[in-house]
Amino acid sequence: MEIAGEAAGATTTAALRASVAALILLLALPLVGARLPSLRMWPWVVLTGLLMVTLAVDGQAEAVLRAGVSTGAVLGTTAPFFVLAFGRLLFGTRFSAIGVVGTVVGFGGVVLVITSQLGGGGPSDLALGVVFAFASAAAFALATIIVKRWSERDPDLDLVGLVAAQHVVGSVVLIVLALAIDGTSGTDWSSVQLWGAIAWVGPGGSAIGFVAFLIAVTRLDATRASTWLFLVPVVAVLVEVARGIVPGPVTTIGMALAIAGVGLVSATPERPGPAGAGLVGRWQTLTGRGRAQSYG
Repeated sequence: MEIAGEAAGATTTAALRASVAALILLLALPLVGARLPSLRMWPWVVLTGLLMVTLAVDGQAEAVLRAGVSTGAVLGTTAPFFVLAFGRLLFGTRFSAIGVVGTVVGFGGVVLVITSQLGGGGPSDLALGVVFAFASAAAFALATIIVKRWSERDPDLDLVGLVAAQHVVGSVVLIVLALAIDGTSGTDWSSVQLWGAIAWVGPGGSAIGFVAFLIAVTRLDATRASTWLFLVPVVAVLVEVARGIVPGPVTTIGMALAIAGVGLVSATPERPGPAGAGLVGRWQTLTGRGRAQSYG
């Protein structure tokens, strides 16, 4: 995303990434025998598309361009923390003491990463990049929980069709935002770097990556599936090293702690809360709605 950002704004980059992914997924539907969600499920499609594509992808692009590849990638791996927090708040999901230790260790690493970057070229951009990174992680985590609950109530949920629909929704919104925020004149449309990056993150990072991730989410619990996000900062650091940018020792230690913390949290098995626990459970109790009706 940083490479593409050298030729286009963050929102334009996110819009191109989501649009390419949407086109590929729509073309793939008949080839793999997939189908789009039914009309009655489109409110959930729109909600998860706005969260997982519009907010998460654009937030990630903004974070990388403003805070740097390593910082943006590490903060992006905080999604499992938000999965646990939202799971506890909304559904009363329980986690062990290991999860608490992992949270402390992980956020300690995040603090080290942030403080090591302060004063190193635009602290205001860094601060805004951190905000975008956390917003992206939170949006992605909430969408992950929604899709997990959705799949539990609909075992026949077509994930390829769902991801395609999410990217259609997300890309349309991102295109409108890109035109309003970045315009068209500031983008170098002939840039080989721009289209080369989009050719990778569109099909690989979004189309294939999102489908693979949601398949994992439906077969594992949400936090265990999020464990795969560990690879993001590792790859980001390797990319920076390959480009001749070596992180300092404090940043390296902070990244290691962040990854270790996320690992501890994500390795903690989820334990469902008692009936009626969490905000959703309380709302269902008050309204007399059963859990099985929530997504139908």
